[in-house]
Amino acid sequence: MRIKTLGRTVLILLAVVLVACSPPQVAGNSAPTIAAPDFTLDNALGGETSLSDYSGTPVLLFFHMAVG
Repeated sequence: MRIKTLGRTVLILLAVVLVACSPPQVAGNSAPTIAAPDFTLDNALGGETSLSDYSGTPVLLFFHMAVG
């Protein structure tokens, strides 16, 4: 009797873990979108680059602290 209860408990815990670890369901086939305000920064070539230059294309912004 105790083994059956233990087995059921293990199966329930396994089911909870599998549901919690499954990837989130996204409606349709679209990527998440976050809007950022337009800004302009100096680029490595001496010019300027604006976020609006990449309008309509996915952009990953990566900021890091530069030395100097």
